[in-house]
Amino acid sequence: MHSSADDGISEVVGFICILALIAVVFSVWAAGGVPAEELQKEQHTAAATVVQFSDIKLAMDLLWIAGGAGDARSMMIDAGTLSIGISNAVIHVADNESAASYIPLKLSYAPKCTYVERFVLSSDCGTVALTTGGIRSVILPPSISHRGNDVCLTIPALASPAVEISKTDPIILRFRVENIRERRFINASVSVSGDSLLGKTFTQSLGNATRSNLTVREVLYLIEVT
Repeated sequence: MHSSADDGISEVVGFICILALIAVVFSVWAAGGVPAEELQKEQHTAAATVVQFSDIKLAMDLLWIAGGAGDARSMMIDAGTLSIGISNAVIHVADNESAASYIPLKLSYAPKCTYVERFVLSSDCGTVALTTGGIRSVILPPSISHRGNDVCLTIPALASPAVEISKTDPIILRFRVENIRERRFINASVSVSGDSLLGKTFTQSLGNATRSNLTVREVLYLIEVT
């Protein structure tokens, strides 16, 4: 089962708005003694890398928004180190009759940087986070939408083995939806353990929906790297 395209509209709008923030973050970076032209070139490359990585999250979402099990897509990011595994966070959902815990997929990517400050991007629990200078912030929220009177939470999960790869050439990811599982909770409560930032992000994103009828959509992805 999969949802209509309306589920993804809020994510796309949020992504467009966040591009301005990304541009500001990278425009204020400086490195003493680095030629201005080289620094500016790497700043632009770094900003483009953030957009590339965010596009991967959105492209994965489009597979369940407009497609379903068996659908696949390929995306490319610049050279760097990419880790594919599971999150440190666990999402707990419960109602009066049952409970379930979900361990989401996590992608972690560090591009090659010479002049700008090193940074790491992660796609974790359906969010995209940026870590730089010891500060971690969420730049794309989790996949939460409304379906009638219900709230729908989409959780990406890993169906393939964990892997880490470091390349000097661009990295191509091919991801395919192996299965989509849905479960409905009545008057549900949601909590996240293992990661305080993601826990706070989910609370803010769900708002009053933390006690509501909730459909959890777990999407299992097979991921290949070339």
